[in-house]
Amino acid sequence: MTLYYECSDGTIIDLMGGDIVAQKPETLASNSWEYTSISGVGGIGKIKSFYKDTQEAKLLVAILADNKDSFNAILYQMHKCFDRDIRSAKPGKLWWNSFYKEVFAIDNDYEEFEELFESVEKTITFVSVYPYWVRETKYVFFPAEIEEEHTGFDYMFDYMFDYGISGYSKVITNECIEASNFKIRFYGPFQNPYITIGENTYRLTATLASGEHATIDSKTKKITQVSAIGEETNIFNLRDRKHYIFTKIPEGSMPVTKPKSLGVEIMVYDERGEPDWI
Repeated sequence: MTLYYECSDGTIIDLMGGDIVAQKPETLASNSWEYTSISGVGGIGKIKSFYKDTQEAKLLVAILADNKDSFNAILYQMHKCFDRDIRSAKPGKLWWNSFYKEVFAIDNDYEEFEELFESVEKTITFVSVYPYWVRETKYVFFPAEIEEEHTGFDYMFDYMFDYGISGYSKVITNECIEASNFKIRFYGPFQNPYITIGENTYRLTATLASGEHATIDSKTKKITQVSAIGEETNIFNLRDRKHYIFTKIPEGSMPVTKPKSLGVEIMVYDERGEPDWI
C-alpha cells in the first residue's frame, strides 16, 4: 500500500518506506458515525439522525536513520511540516493509495529513543473536521475545435468519452456510495456556459473571455470567475436560479450534455468512511 502525508505546501512525507515505517496503519481506517436520538412511546428510543463529527486517529511510526544528520533532518521535516499546517490553519492530506483525508497532526509523542542507533518511535495524532476519505475523478470535455485539430492525440487524462464531431451527449458512471460533491470548471471563450448532468443543469449567465474560467464548487458553495491574469471574482449572483446549481451528482450512470464549443472539466469527489484497502 501507499501511505504518505502531503503538507499544505506540497511537501511529501512517506510513511511506508525508507527511514519511516508506519506500524499498524489500519488504525487510520477506523470508521464511526455519531447519532441523535429521541424518546419514543413507552420509553423506546428512536434514532433521529446520523452524522459524522470531528474524529481523531493515532498512527505509530518507527524512524531508523543511517546517521545523526539524516535522523535530525527527518524529524525536523516532520515537525516543520505539521506545525506549518497548524499555524496556517491549512490541513494536510493523509493519502492511503488513491484516497486522501484532510487532517492536522495535533500531537506527537515519542518513545524508545536510541541515540546510538539514530532511532525512535513516534505516535502521531491526526484530527479531521471532515472525516471522509476522498477520491477525486476528473472528466474532461474538450471544445470541438481542439478535438478536431488533435484527432487521436493521447491526452494525459483518463476519461470515458468518445469525442466524435457529431455528438456531445455522453454517459458517465459515478460509482460513489451516494450522490457526490463536485467541482465544475467552464473555460472561455464562451457566453452563458452550461452543462447538464443527469436531470440537472448547471448554468451561469456569465461571459468568459479567452483564457478565463469559471468554477462551481458544491463543497464550498462558491462560484468564481478567474481572469487571464489570475484575478478572482465572486459570481455567485450569476448562477441560474431555475436549477439548484449545487445539486450533487447522483450515483450510477447518467447522460452528460454540453455545447459543442465549450471546454469543461468535472471533478467528482468520492467520499467514504474507509478508503480502498489495497
